[in-house]
Amino acid sequence: MAQDIDKFDPRYLVTLDEIYHSHWTTQKKQRIAFFREIIKYFWPKGHPTQLIEITGTNGKGSVAYYLEQGFKSVSRSGSWTGPHVFDYAERFHINGQQVTHDDIVAAYRKIQELYGQFLKEGYEQTSLSFAETGILMTLHLFEQYDVKWGMMEVGCGGRYTPLMALDMVACVLTNVGNDHPQSLGTELWQRAMDKAGIARPGVPFFTAEMDAALPYVVKTAEAEGANVIQIDQKAVEKMRELQPNAPEFKLRNLALASQVIRYFHPELTLPHLLEFMVSKLPGRFANVAPNVIVDVAHNPDKITRLAEELSYTYPNQKFCFLLGLTRSRDVRQVFESILKLAKRIVITGASYAGQDPESLAEQLRLDFPDVLVENNPEKAYQQELKRLEQDDILVLTGSAYMIDQAINSNPYIRHLNATYGWRVKNNSNDY
Repeated sequence: MAQDIDKFDPRYLVTLDEIYHSHWTTQKKQRIAFFREIIKYFWPKGHPTQLIEITGTNGKGSVAYYLEQGFKSVSRSGSWTGPHVFDYAERFHINGQQVTHDDIVAAYRKIQELYGQFLKEGYEQTSLSFAETGILMTLHLFEQYDVKWGMMEVGCGGRYTPLMALDMVACVLTNVGNDHPQSLGTELWQRAMDKAGIARPGVPFFTAEMDAALPYVVKTAEAEGANVIQIDQKAVEKMRELQPNAPEFKLRNLALASQVIRYFHPELTLPHLLEFMVSKLPGRFANVAPNVIVDVAHNPDKITRLAEELSYTYPNQKFCFLLGLTRSRDVRQVFESILKLAKRIVITGASYAGQDPESLAEQLRLDFPDVLVENNPEKAYQQELKRLEQDDILVLTGSAYMIDQAINSNPYIRHLNATYGWRVKNNSNDY
């Protein structure tokens, strides 16, 4: 149980935090308000899809997909998730199927056309962000394909996400772990307060958090006026009866998604829903070739869950790991839980925002002496395929960018993924 929970006053703490960072929070709130005006202009009568927002440290993409698949059993459904691994189109699903490239092109052009009209009405001349563009394209696709239930995954945090500009029929928080301390706060209660900040007055708020963050989550959501519905261990054990070989975290995710769906459709049974909630998002514990698994885990919590799933799926197996890491993450902290499962480790590059492989290997050798380095992800992957013995399993993880560069079969998309933001970085004003 959280210490001094009686002293935890989320409304006051959020107020203090916003006062202490008034420039940052004012910009965020103004942008959300501005984005709300854009949405109102695009859909003056309100958007027809019933939207559900999902946040959390781990499992939010999987839960979004479970929800989409479960709702698909009764109505047309869709989802917007991230990150993508190989192709931007992976972020958009309708009724469990990835949309086409033609869908992406048409949706983007339509959004740009409408936004141009919006600006002509005299609104502030500013560009849409990467996330805002994706959200608007998703809403357009949901409307186009007559989606009744739409799942929207938060990119990071919750309280200040652009998704706060949308009306939701439910909010979902998977859990709160140790992620993004620089943007969400170094303390567990800070991260819980930010993620649970997606709660809305009168809107049901579901969470599968069962550990130290739970009191903070509940108090924060209730302070926002939400009705909190907790997924407890009893619900997990009930799911275990139906999925006896699944790891604990997967059972929690399935129980959470099932509870949300049955809140709106109580007539649906768990066995019925589990018939639909079977597929995974790209890059989540996915077999991409014989004896090759990729997983976009990139923080300590996600890597720990990957280690659990590897142990459940392949008991007593040792694995060959191809690893990359981005931004300022601590390599020893991130990969600590998989070291006991490692037969061999190779560190490679991660393109966008990637850390230096040699430096990463030097640090990781303090815990696992035999770490190899190959800077080029594609070359590293091909070399590892040749080294694999008959019963070996190769696992690529740590960075979606690394996985993309290692095995993306489309050289054109692979290049654009690796050079994201090059126009801004080069400050090109040639035309």
